[in-house]
Amino acid sequence: MKALKLSRGVQITGGTGILLLIGLLAFPWYSVSAFGFTVTGTATQYDGSWAAILGLVILIALLAAIAVRRFTSAVLPDLPVPWSAAELYAAIAVAVFVAIKFLSHVGNFGWGFYVDVVLTIGLVYGALQLSREIPASAATSKSGGQPAA
Repeated sequence: MKALKLSRGVQITGGTGILLLIGLLAFPWYSVSAFGFTVTGTATQYDGSWAAILGLVILIALLAAIAVRRFTSAVLPDLPVPWSAAELYAAIAVAVFVAIKFLSHVGNFGWGFYVDVVLTIGLVYGALQLSREIPASAATSKSGGQPAA
């Protein structure tokens, strides 16, 4: 079996995307303590939860597109823009919805908020790296059938 070599952009985007998916669903965004009691909530709870949920939907679609394009032989439909650009736009859309969630409830942030912000930045950075990569099919066609080094 041939080993699959993933580019740096795929590694960063996929890794941070999966962690962000978990983080938005499970990490505590809010933490309020009073009278010895602490109440926490995830990004998909309370004010602005709609933004976090839309961000999650786009994130799942982004991860699915990356998985299908890299791990299967399925052919995705042509888009008006290259798929790498669409993946970058999807990552930016996730960041916009995380920012909307942030603006809908400023204050009392739990540790999960900070982790999710760092992961969101990593997701956009990875997608930017992914958009700059030359597709394998283009690399082989430019070099006369030989894989690019």
